[in-house]
Amino acid sequence: MRVIDMEDIILAMRNQTQFVLRCEEVFHDKISAAAAAVLSAQPKKPFVCLTGPSGSGKTTTAMRLQTYLENLGVKVCLLSMDNFFLPLSERPKDLTDWESPLCVNRELLLDTIDRLSNGETVQVPWYDFPNNRTGGYTPMQGSREAVIIAEGIHMLNPLLFDPIRDRATGIYVAPRTRIITPGDRIIHPEQVRVARRMIRNYQGRGNSLRDTILRAESVNAGEQKYIAPNKPNASIHIDSFHDYELCILAKYLRQIPQFASDLDDAFIEEHGLTVLMDVVRSLPPLDTPYVPRDSIVREFVGGSIFQY
Repeated sequence: MRVIDMEDIILAMRNQTQFVLRCEEVFHDKISAAAAAVLSAQPKKPFVCLTGPSGSGKTTTAMRLQTYLENLGVKVCLLSMDNFFLPLSERPKDLTDWESPLCVNRELLLDTIDRLSNGETVQVPWYDFPNNRTGGYTPMQGSREAVIIAEGIHMLNPLLFDPIRDRATGIYVAPRTRIITPGDRIIHPEQVRVARRMIRNYQGRGNSLRDTILRAESVNAGEQKYIAPNKPNASIHIDSFHDYELCILAKYLRQIPQFASDLDDAFIEEHGLTVLMDVVRSLPPLDTPYVPRDSIVREFVGGSIFQY
């Protein structure tokens, strides 16, 4: 677990552009290293199973990896596990845990991966979340030379990973940096993910800040039950934290009109977010326009070149 000091972040903010670009270069190197590992495993392991908890930046990481490989001339097929959720009407009748991998049409997902690797054209589903059903299908052309990347929270779960283990490289993505604040208090990676999700859910899904924090309890329980135990299945681990990101997350959170009313002191203390919110209220805002449009940070604050 990496540890950084808040004072170092504040010092680096004196030259915001340099700070941002240096952090982005560090993450680019992580993508480059992951791509090298994936290519070194070819052709024995044409599949990549990429996972991480909610708010980890796994979707952007998968897209960045796809772009990097394609720039090297590699054919890549990218699948999102989220599109393979079973419609509510087809889920087990006794299933009430929506964090469970049993909510995924595992047979269809594994069959799609296999058929793409055999060079077939496959009808890939997309999921209509507002109506909890499969919304339609989009054709995707496979290739025997392709790298097939499948990303989602359950991609390293044995129910999905074991059938293709011998042909797959596992990648685990999550913030893995702790931030030490003045007074030796600590912001943990889980809190960074909550801050990311508060902004994303408010902007993209219309959820209040309180709703995201309350929902975090079941999300975190699902993570501990279904995601964290499968980290050993990953041979590549990527820390998705960017040292400058708390400054931009703080800026966007403070701009939300309900920030003060939703996140009163009693509520944030009850949910263990006092240290995070103290920092959010005090950090200098990031004003540089030079946050790359393919940055993981853009997945949460907006302005990304990627479609989520």
